Amino acid sequence: MPRKKKLVSRTQASLTGHEPPKMKAARPAGSEPPFFAPARTDKSEKRVENLEISFIAPPDEASIPEQKEHFQLPTRFGAVPVDEAPLGWEIETRRRETKVTKFQHAYPIIRLPFQEVQRVEFGHTERFLGENVKDKKLAELFPTGANRLFFGDNLHVMRQLPSESIDLIYIDPPFFSGRNYNVIFGDRNEMRSFSDIWEGGMPGYLVWLNARLFEMKRLLKPTGSICVHLDWHAGHYVKVELDKIFGADNFRNEIAWCYASGGIPKRNFAKKHDTILWYSRTSDYKFNMQYRPYSKGTMQRGLTDYKKKMSDKYELHEQGAVMNDWWDDITPLLSPTMYERIGYPTQKPEALIERIIDSFSDEGGVVADFFCGGGATPAVAQRLNRRWLACDQSRIAVSITADRVAKVVEDKIGNLFPVPDFTVEHWGVYEAPKLEQYPPEVFREFVVKAFGGKPEGVSPLIHGTRYGIPLYVGEPSRRTRIGKEEVARFAKAVYEERRANHGVMLGWNFSPEARKAAEILAARENKRIDFVRLSLVRLEDDEFREHVVTKSADYAPLLSFIQPPEVRIAVRRVGPLKYEFDVSESVSLNKDGLIANVQLDFDYRDGHFTSTQGYTFLRDKKTGRPLLVVEYEFPDKGPRPVACSVQDDQGGERTVVQMIEVK
Repeated sequence: MPRKKKLVSRTQASLTGHEPPKMKAARPAGSEPPFFAPARTDKSEKRVENLEISFIAPPDEASIPEQKEHFQLPTRFGAVPVDEAPLGWEIETRRRETKVTKFQHAYPIIRLPFQEVQRVEFGHTERFLGENVKDKKLAELFPTGANRLFFGDNLHVMRQLPSESIDLIYIDPPFFSGRNYNVIFGDRNEMRSFSDIWEGGMPGYLVWLNARLFEMKRLLKPTGSICVHLDWHAGHYVKVELDKIFGADNFRNEIAWCYASGGIPKRNFAKKHDTILWYSRTSDYKFNMQYRPYSKGTMQRGLTDYKKKMSDKYELHEQGAVMNDWWDDITPLLSPTMYERIGYPTQKPEALIERIIDSFSDEGGVVADFFCGGGATPAVAQRLNRRWLACDQSRIAVSITADRVAKVVEDKIGNLFPVPDFTVEHWGVYEAPKLEQYPPEVFREFVVKAFGGKPEGVSPLIHGTRYGIPLYVGEPSRRTRIGKEEVARFAKAVYEERRANHGVMLGWNFSPEARKAAEILAARENKRIDFVRLSLVRLEDDEFREHVVTKSADYAPLLSFIQPPEVRIAVRRVGPLKYEFDVSESVSLNKDGLIANVQLDFDYRDGHFTSTQGYTFLRDKKTGRPLLVVEYEFPDKGPRPVACSVQDDQGGERTVVQMIEVK
């Protein structure tokens, strides 16, 4: 077995020289201005430099223009005038003013920071940071120089990415073919999203998808393309919506991916193809012609059958015949022993993704997949030397994708060309233990931004504001508690430094004395002019995510702090070189959490996890539940480090390593 290339996984990324953009504080619609004097400003703002931070702040709302050109509805569908907007497109009328709000009625905008939980390094960080200096758009898209894998709701992730920055978007969204078929990984966020889609029926599905397609249109470069992979259930409905969003004049091809797999029907023709709808952003689009082998007869003649002027015949093109819009030369992943097969029902073959990426992008171009599933798109993009972004709302899918990309670098790329690092970033569902590792200044900035506030560094005791209300953030460690001394000092700072009478303290825990002190301060309200009312908010309480829920009651699950599961492995020898691994005693430490997936690496080396073939996505064939007891036969005896990665259905993940003396 070839030795794995050394990879380094780390949880903190150095962003030296990168300053996260500031967030503009905005008062909610209909709210009254603060009743106290505005906060004083101090131009001598303190800055913290050269900190190891592992989050990227949401963009400053003031720095994002309306970008109306990206959301302009096409004026005509070919020769037919436009008479209807896409489903979900809202127009709001107020006081004789008409305002297009796009899809914000259905899906209001919220901005939260990205938390980097892992960075896999390949040794070329400086090279790709150098490219950022030359390309401003690349620097916005890849601020740390690394490719990016997101865990979170793709609509909100896309809303925080820069416009006109991506060359190709390929998506394989839910086909609207049935709840059981589309819920693959069993994560809480995945099931919640699909439940919402199905409750709304086909119109609800189209509104859900249209909101995302509009963001994808904004993200595409003028020369960019999008490929939407569907089947017969919803393809014709989505085609109508895509015509409205991109314009029928920018529709390029309906590609039929044909295959012979599946059952044999009795009362209809067999459904043996998927549909890939290709649209360009503009009429000036990137396209690389693809070719297929000539037939045996054509090869024997050495000429094609197409005549030029009744006398001349075309000679054979060295690359083959021009590819048609129906592809029958790529088979689905049927055999469970195929190298790239992971085991879930909607997995697409890498050959299909490779053809799409080759057709619509060049080396060094940016490829994105916002429904990445098992990671075929980023894995192929990595192999074809493209920069990439990927996103999924399932933590299991993200884990599988990270594992798969690392394998591609180890097994197929080697030293062929420099490879960027890649990061795993969470949006909204944050790993509490990682936050505890932050320096205090970075932890406080993160918490303020997650709370919807604006960080400040002008006071040791006031760490930010929200709607003008001063904020205080406790220490990163969950073992610490905010006490009555901190309450007293903060109350004094709120009044003396800001002349305000309301402040909010944010922390993991508060001592009983702290809560009592806050109650005493509130009781003085009618007795003294200089009273200060303090709200004490735990980071894990509903009150912390109130600013998210006010946008939409359905948004509550989008902001939470999670714990990794407790992993317990029992190992039993069942024969020569053969062992049983039982993870059934592992438990989720999150509320209502269940173990959702187990991955195993029986050849763990160099401090980096890459699952063994066949042990990436293990499911019981009858129940569909995760397999927690498996067997493995080692190739030879001796000491073996075995790594086990466990994910729960709330987004928690933990990897443990155990040494086995194989006999």
